[in-house]
Amino acid sequence: MKDISSRIAELTRPTGTEDLLNVSYPEPRLRIGVKHAVITAAAVAALALGWFLLRQDTEPVAASALVAVAPETEIVVSVVGHVEKQGVVTLPADARIADALTAAGALPDADLASVNLAQKLGDGQQIAVSRVGEADGQGAGPAATDPGLLSLNGADSTQLQSLPGVGEKTAAAIIAHRDSIGGFTSVEQLMEVKGIGPAKFAEISPQVAP
Repeated sequence: MKDISSRIAELTRPTGTEDLLNVSYPEPRLRIGVKHAVITAAAVAALALGWFLLRQDTEPVAASALVAVAPETEIVVSVVGHVEKQGVVTLPADARIADALTAAGALPDADLASVNLAQKLGDGQQIAVSRVGEADGQGAGPAATDPGLLSLNGADSTQLQSLPGVGEKTAAAIIAHRDSIGGFTSVEQLMEVKGIGPAKFAEISPQVAP
């Protein structure tokens, strides 16, 4: 037992080298306390969140603004009345009434003085052209060229059905033929419409005009 105690005492006795492990380290130049570290981390997080929200808000607005300023390049207008091709016409955005009548083909006796040829057009606008001698340019509609006569070029389906022997199908055929030829130039062209024979034409012709 004594030998064991002696050996333990010998192993644990001072050797004189303990002072070598007692190293003095220099004091740090910058000390960051817990409070300052928390404030710094919170500021960085706030900046990151602000940048993310700003990016989310500005990107869609920029895209929508780009669409909003895109210029309109074409317009669609309607030309009716005394022209070769009644119906819709697609034109450049800066077109004028003269351009629409050129595209639709104004007939030789169209009353061009009844419309302002220099007027700039807007999308969805309708131009009505009358024949020389008619009331005015607005009259290129259901009104007849002579009192008591129905205009074949201006009448709609309901008005055409008021003619003797003309039902819904015949009225539709008259309108389809009118569109295909660009408008009636004579009453006799009714004979070209499917469903109108000599007998029916004889009943209709005294009551209509081109």
